[in-house]
Amino acid sequence: MLQTVLSLFKKPLRPRSDGRLAVLIELASFDKGGLEKVVLDSAIAFDRSRFDVTIVTPGKVGHLGQVARAAGLRVVGLPPRNPLPAYERILRELGVGIAMSHFSNTGYEVFARHQIPNITFIHNVYAFFSKEQAEAFARNDRYVDCYVSVSNNATRFAVQNLGVDASKVVTVPNGLIISEHEAREKRPIKLERSQLGLADTDYVFANIASYNLHKGHYVMVDAMRHLMRRRRDVKILCVGNIVYPPHVDALRQYLKDQGLEQNILMPGYFADVEDVHRIADAFLLPSFIEGWSIAMNEAMFYQKPMILTDTGASAEVIEDGDIGILVPNEYGDTPNLNSRLLDELAYTPRSYGIAPVLADAMDEMASNRDAWRKKATAGRRKIYERFDFSKIVGRYQEIIESVVGQRNR
Repeated sequence: MLQTVLSLFKKPLRPRSDGRLAVLIELASFDKGGLEKVVLDSAIAFDRSRFDVTIVTPGKVGHLGQVARAAGLRVVGLPPRNPLPAYERILRELGVGIAMSHFSNTGYEVFARHQIPNITFIHNVYAFFSKEQAEAFARNDRYVDCYVSVSNNATRFAVQNLGVDASKVVTVPNGLIISEHEAREKRPIKLERSQLGLADTDYVFANIASYNLHKGHYVMVDAMRHLMRRRRDVKILCVGNIVYPPHVDALRQYLKDQGLEQNILMPGYFADVEDVHRIADAFLLPSFIEGWSIAMNEAMFYQKPMILTDTGASAEVIEDGDIGILVPNEYGDTPNLNSRLLDELAYTPRSYGIAPVLADAMDEMASNRDAWRKKATAGRRKIYERFDFSKIVGRYQEIIESVVGQRNR
């Protein structure tokens, strides 16, 4: 179908004379945020002797955009009104050979008109899509040559729920920039347990995630209620930025109402993630939805045992209970999830079926801390062997060349 459509459009743009492949990366904005940081890191890591990278956005060019420019990358903000003529000029002037899109589709029709192949990233389990968003995603499939999905669950959801052909998807995990965290690990310690009211005898789970209730905050509350009947030395340190203040205000009030504000702490955002891991014994992320959690990768690097719900890539990193405990999800298999159910589970405090299971897992880890500390050292080995970001970018480059090669046959 796509080839039939493309045959009606313009001829491909002229090849470049320097021998490099011009890669255009589109994202919705380039200011702050986890997705934008992933785009920045990957663009910087591309082999510039082979690829000339340009980042284009119809939205705001802010902090990370300036960081990219300082690193020698070309960053273009499209005009907010009628952006497509400017987009066409960019493609022609740079001789763009392939586009990569990250949760943004402004250029799809322009890419098609010029027979520019398009690789689209699937960064999450897109269960939060509305019906209209899901339909739009399915319609846009005709403009996509290849999808790069971050996890098996994200792939399965897209294939079963969004009409994506499995043959068009390549699953590539998110990686960690190891050198960055090696440097972080050497920094002086700036955070002590006492600053947060935590005792040395407490068993502390770090929950490093935005205060987005899709991360399972009310599940943690329910699990803690179960656990408090057995022990009171287990604490959860929730560190993250606020996404929607009314939700966080309601959560904090609920903690007070349940008498748990001293057991589930919410001190806000900490930029120095290494300090949070230094004072924690383990990592906890009982999310309803994930793609591939970078926070999970960080916990593995800092050798923390993990308790994760079975979403995103958790089952791809916790293997036979080697570096953590995998807890079943409240809704069962990933494709069962949808936006209505997701919001019902996340935003309304309730009794959860998995809460006793999560409480048991927390109790097991706290009761056998030395054994779990020893087991968690394998997490760092996995990062070095399988999730080194430079190797992941190498996979992206291989996919780019493969897609371009298929188009040129």
